[in-house]
Amino acid sequence: MNPLSYFYTIRSYVESYAALIGRRFLSLLWVVALCIVIWFYGYLVALGDFKPLGTTQARLIAIGIILAIWLVYIVVTIYRGRKQDKELVDSIEREALANRQAEVGEIQTRLKEALALLRRVTKKRFGYIYDLPWYVIFGAPGSGKTTALTNSGLQFPLGDALGENAVKGIGGTRNCNWWFADEAILIDTAGRYTTQDDLDGSSKAGWEGFLGLLRRYRRSQPINGALVTLSIPDLLTRDPEEQRQELRSIRQRLSELDEYLRARVPVYIVLTKADLLHGFVEFFDGFNKTDRQQVWGTTFKLDESYTAENLPQRLMEEFELLQQRVDAMLIERLQQEQNAETRGRIFRFPAELARLKDRLHEALTELCASSPLIEAPLLRGVYLASGTQPETERSPAASRTRRSYFLSRLFKDVIFPEAALVMRDERLSRRQLLVRRIAYGVSAIAVAIVFTGWIFTYFANTQALAEADRKLGAYEQLVQGIPVRDVSDADFLRILPALDNLRDVNSGFARERVWNVSFGLDQEDKIAGRQRDAYQRALNALLLPRMIVQLQKQLKDEKDVTRTFNSLKLYGMLGGMGALDPDFLTVQTHQMFASLYPGDGRAAARGALDQHAKALANGVLAPIELDARLIATARETIRDQAVGTRAYDILAGLPQARELMEWTPATAFGPLGERAFERRSKAPMAEGIEGLFTAEGYRSVVIPQVAHAARIALSEGWVRGSDDALRGATVEQVAQAALQIYFDRFEKKWADTLADLRVKSSQTLGDAVETTRALANERNIVVEAARSIADATDLRPGANPATLAPTAEGDATAAVLAATVNAADPYARLRDMLAAKGAAAAGEQANGGKAGGSPSEQLLAHFKMLNEQLARSATTSDEVAKVFDVDSQLTKANQDLLQQARDLPAPLDVWVAGVAADVGSLAVKSARSRIAELWAADAASLCSSIVTGRYPFDRSSSRDVAIADFTRLFGPTGVFQSFFKQRLEPFVDRTTNPWSWKGTFGAAGIPSSAIAQFENADKISRAFFPNGSETPAVSINVKPVSLTNASSAVMLEIEGERVVYYHGPIQAKSITWPSRENTASLSRIAFQPGGWQQAKTENGDWSPFRLFDGADIENQSGDLLRVRFANGAQAAEFDIQFGSVLNPFRLDAIAGFACPAQF
Repeated sequence: MNPLSYFYTIRSYVESYAALIGRRFLSLLWVVALCIVIWFYGYLVALGDFKPLGTTQARLIAIGIILAIWLVYIVVTIYRGRKQDKELVDSIEREALANRQAEVGEIQTRLKEALALLRRVTKKRFGYIYDLPWYVIFGAPGSGKTTALTNSGLQFPLGDALGENAVKGIGGTRNCNWWFADEAILIDTAGRYTTQDDLDGSSKAGWEGFLGLLRRYRRSQPINGALVTLSIPDLLTRDPEEQRQELRSIRQRLSELDEYLRARVPVYIVLTKADLLHGFVEFFDGFNKTDRQQVWGTTFKLDESYTAENLPQRLMEEFELLQQRVDAMLIERLQQEQNAETRGRIFRFPAELARLKDRLHEALTELCASSPLIEAPLLRGVYLASGTQPETERSPAASRTRRSYFLSRLFKDVIFPEAALVMRDERLSRRQLLVRRIAYGVSAIAVAIVFTGWIFTYFANTQALAEADRKLGAYEQLVQGIPVRDVSDADFLRILPALDNLRDVNSGFARERVWNVSFGLDQEDKIAGRQRDAYQRALNALLLPRMIVQLQKQLKDEKDVTRTFNSLKLYGMLGGMGALDPDFLTVQTHQMFASLYPGDGRAAARGALDQHAKALANGVLAPIELDARLIATARETIRDQAVGTRAYDILAGLPQARELMEWTPATAFGPLGERAFERRSKAPMAEGIEGLFTAEGYRSVVIPQVAHAARIALSEGWVRGSDDALRGATVEQVAQAALQIYFDRFEKKWADTLADLRVKSSQTLGDAVETTRALANERNIVVEAARSIADATDLRPGANPATLAPTAEGDATAAVLAATVNAADPYARLRDMLAAKGAAAAGEQANGGKAGGSPSEQLLAHFKMLNEQLARSATTSDEVAKVFDVDSQLTKANQDLLQQARDLPAPLDVWVAGVAADVGSLAVKSARSRIAELWAADAASLCSSIVTGRYPFDRSSSRDVAIADFTRLFGPTGVFQSFFKQRLEPFVDRTTNPWSWKGTFGAAGIPSSAIAQFENADKISRAFFPNGSETPAVSINVKPVSLTNASSAVMLEIEGERVVYYHGPIQAKSITWPSRENTASLSRIAFQPGGWQQAKTENGDWSPFRLFDGADIENQSGDLLRVRFANGAQAAEFDIQFGSVLNPFRLDAIAGFACPAQF
């Protein structure tokens, strides 16, 4: 049995019990119980001090009302029951008279007779019958419907009373028979209602009339299920097409059930006349009564029935299991049977059963057919059964007795327990269920509340009283040793536990109380009054003296005028010099405790002390003696404080001013603010400006309270000791002075805070990308912050002062406001810029959708462009010049942003200009870093290997730079020229001397030795590679000038080219270095006498340079040198002239050259 079966079985027991004793009797028991509770315990019910059932008369009235309600309920239910019974029977009569169709009239008549008979036999009102499940049985004529019922094993009370013949239907049902069983009502319909093959349509009218009756008189649950009978012999022997037509008729009747009854009905298919299968009776002849009562078939799972998926296939799987079981029983049955003919029948039975499989699959496929418009029936199972009929008994074994097979438990264990599976009319079911639940629920809740309230209240009061006794005992222990007279300390933490215990004596009642209604058992009022008196005495004895001590200490040590004034005023209030202001006391003591016990760890202690101080202010203070000399000294300190300043201090100290929400950058910028902005002072973004210095504070506190603060300041003459400072001052004058102080501080606080804010400085391009991405977000955090600033600093008059309330404060405030109408507005330009956005939107609409763009929209566009270019710069593999030069998109985007910054109002101009400057600096650094990386990758190592430690760059080195390597470095297409043109040229200004960075690079003011080296390389290239020569070509014009008398001749040889001079005519000679002929790489100078072989010689590619290094050289002009060679007394002079002003032999670029290491 599945869980649903258990549930419905239990429910049937409960409903049977309820029907036995009667629902009205149960309701009477509830009413009596409730009345007893009200009579004996009603006086305990209390709502605060009000006890609605406290008097005998009140309780009698309550009981009378309950009894009256119950009597009305009984009368209504009896009336409705009788009316329904009468309507059920009489309406059937009326329907029969009105309906001229004989078929429907006969059905109605039969129902009337059956119900009348049931009432007469049972001698009960049959309203309970509606609680029994109703089932309709239909199938083709002769399919065994009635036979199945008569042999089902169910008990039909009417059969015993009127005789078997009274229960019509055996041998064929004419229309409908109602079978009243103990467990259910089964409606046996005529087979022609299923096929509806008559020509006059009477069967169709009878069927529809029958469904109409069910729908009308059992609206909430017309039927609980439908049994469809299929004859096994028909399935096996009938023509397939005829069988298919019959199945389609059955399928149509199932659809009509759902449609007419508006309910999805569980369907059970019963395969009848199983005894006509060859060998069936003989095979199961050995079964006893219990065996024959079991269910032979399959019940589908609920989810399979609801979805109706693959039910034919599931049936085939279950049918195969059934065949396997029969095959397993075959041998045993053959061994048990002695008669050969009977054994033959038994042996052939499994094969006979197997013939049914395919036909059954076809039948179920037809019955389960569905479409998007027609829902499949809620098929619950398929079962084989036999209710043997006399005329079909053919075998000797079968003729012994009339037996039924597999029927009895099919109804009791499968079909009836699933009576609630039918999907009812939801609207009616909900209404009926709601009424029942409300009735039961109200009664149950009322009783539960009363009894639960008593229980909880009793235990709660018991525990609360015990806790009160414990706290009183703890208080007595805690106060021992604490002085209450001649107090000299201000140790508030010492007295705090005692005060907490005494204050919380009654807290147990509130904590333990479950409801506010005490049900007459609350004991709190009995001890609350005494507790309050004791607590007030403790505050005066413990807290008040220590507050006096602390105030005396503050007055002695305090140098600040404002704090001294407040301390003196509170000191005087506590001593009775002036009227006590509870709000002022609360604020001042809060500040006192905050200064004495700072930190989050003592927050709970501060809060408790604040509560005690507030309780002290709301009670009666004990008289206390004050220090007159201390008061006089304090008055000297505050004497010079202007009354306007005092009014401002009062205004700033008001509780409502301290409760205002402060303006913070974190709130103004939103979640993205932390990613883009920071504080110069390193203060957190959540730290901001007090709420008093915002537009809300100005309008909600300053303006409404400034006159009140001025009035208080003018009334504090008792604090000052004299009225000299107040004489002649009016409320308006003092309020205006206080407002002026407020405006000054307002402007300073905002200026300091906004100056402390800046866009985050970025160390890398990646940082800049993240920062500008936050700035370029569609939320436009800069404009959001600007709007927040504009709103918070908008102190412009929002209302006409004349509209203020005509009170003393109202008149004074109006006068003050009138004086501030023309006050300066430092953030007016910011508000104008934000207002321009709306104007731009309106202009765009008037201009046909062409957007000019407001400043805020333009700013967002610039941020987006800058972010895009920065992101590309950080990830691109393009040439450096394309990304970072003065004409690049990044530079243009940054310049556009900088240009707009100049037009923005404060503080946006500083923020945006800071972004542009930061990006410009980062661009320079990134470009130089990128260039350095490229130089290191392309040429650094090559340059170093060629130049370092080699002549002519290192004049002391004996190793020469090879001409080929020299050409590779400095030639027109060499490393330096190529790198410069490809990487550096866009960034270098060659018009200056020396060369310098240009554009953003120059603005950054960053020096670079690398540029100087590339300038040196350029000079070397022009000096050694004139006119773009691919190889070095230095033109040297050598002209002898003089020769000493100690020499007869001199010879200067440069790589095979000789210039010889003999004290005669002077002839110049042009030489090109390096020589284009394959001559020896040597240069020398020789004198006669002495011989040419005793010359001073230098070898190598750079031999002329080395030879000239050993001579005395004197500059004659830019391209002319006078060179003097000497060998003892022998000396000669030559004029050396080059084809360029860049003299290779005296070129500073070579002397100062070094491979670039840093850009």
